[in-house]
Amino acid sequence: MKIIPIFISLVLFFACTSHPKTQSNSESEGSGSKNTSSFMYFKEDVYDAGKIKQGEKVKHTFVIENKGKSDLILESVIASCGCTVAKWDKKPVQSGKSAEIEVTFNSANKFGTQHKNITIKSNAVPDTKMLTLKCEVVLPNN
Repeated sequence: MKIIPIFISLVLFFACTSHPKTQSNSESEGSGSKNTSSFMYFKEDVYDAGKIKQGEKVKHTFVIENKGKSDLILESVIASCGCTVAKWDKKPVQSGKSAEIEVTFNSANKFGTQHKNITIKSNAVPDTKMLTLKCEVVLPNN
């Protein structure tokens, strides 16, 4: 007879402890969704400049849109090497608004296929996004 109260106590204990866990999981999923946080959206995340002559500079503007409900803050925009520079407005991007990231690649002393990555860290979910500028650098005709 002592087993029945123990069994009921265990059932109630696990029922009570699993409910908050389920609730907190759904709450954390909700906070990570684009409905309650910022969300980075790019129409393109790879730009192919094609063939360029050695020494030329390639400029491209990536457009970023905040499709979340809160302001998007770009914490850093870092190029993979010194030959590539990224410029952006450091103001928060409001929900539904867009901003630009201008990327410039200098092909001096480069040759062949080039893939330059630009890593964006932000307060969005997910918090990191990688953009790529690629091209083929050829020697100039003399």
